[in-house]
Amino acid sequence: MRPSNRRSAQRPGFTLIELLVVIAIIAVLVALIMPAVMNAREAANRAKCQNNLRQLAIASQEYHDSFQSFPSGWYCQAPVYDANNNLVGGDPNCASVMMPFQTYMWNGLTSLFLKMEQNNLWNEINFNLYTNVPDNATSVRRTIDGFVCPSNRRAVTVSTGTGTSMVAQLGPSDYRGNMAAGYISTTNTNCPNLTPTVASTNPYCLVYDNGIFYQNSIVNIADITDGTSTTIMIGESLWPQGVWSQATSCCVRTNLDRTIDRPIVINNTSYWMYWASKHPSQVNFAFCDGSVRPLTAQINKVTLNQLMTRNGGETISTDQLK
Repeated sequence: MRPSNRRSAQRPGFTLIELLVVIAIIAVLVALIMPAVMNAREAANRAKCQNNLRQLAIASQEYHDSFQSFPSGWYCQAPVYDANNNLVGGDPNCASVMMPFQTYMWNGLTSLFLKMEQNNLWNEINFNLYTNVPDNATSVRRTIDGFVCPSNRRAVTVSTGTGTSMVAQLGPSDYRGNMAAGYISTTNTNCPNLTPTVASTNPYCLVYDNGIFYQNSIVNIADITDGTSTTIMIGESLWPQGVWSQATSCCVRTNLDRTIDRPIVINNTSYWMYWASKHPSQVNFAFCDGSVRPLTAQINKVTLNQLMTRNGGETISTDQLK
């Protein structure tokens, strides 16, 4: 047989220009797909966040069924003085609803543990002691997934204040209760006929107990005369050091001088302690009837204040919730 003279077939390779064209096409496809992927991920995170709020609202309603009131915003023991005005019991920081909450006081959200299948954590905590004592150091570090919005952060412990009696890491929370809204329109020396904007910056003019959660509150559904479907219970907050254990992360006061999704600026420093989220153009809120609805930063501030008060006597239409 004669040897074959056929040459083996040679496979031509890609030219540099062809490779660059392919890479460019892939880059364009990725650029087109990524926004859709990110939108789908955010939609899932938003749904999870709304479900968290719904579960908190349901737990609050179950608590109400058991104790005939919603949980308090935060817990403290009123001070007791003797005839010589010496403190003999209680906490001087618990004298009135105007007194600010303290880190060592317990956040009212902890009352919902037995309604959220957190019985083991409830039994582990010694509520007779403060939040920052060593006996509770392990417990308050626990992370509860239902308190964390996935659009904001991972469900891990967060750093908080420092000091000899402070816990360095605490379980996070991105949700806060509705404490109060509005101002007192009076002619007394502390608040003499101020405009709403000016009055909202004067602590003597503010209302501290017309919401759902405030100091040692025991609000009953019958007290919500404005209607449970138009009264906000719990909403989102982005404060990086927000935690479920401490009273300082329990609640939000709604003011006319503040805006949804904007920080509170004090001495040129921004604090994200107001209603805010990382969902595009909206913040989720749970209402007292258990429903969850988003509100935007464009909502009328007077309307937002009306949604926070439980017995303001206002009538709110659906068109106003935009």
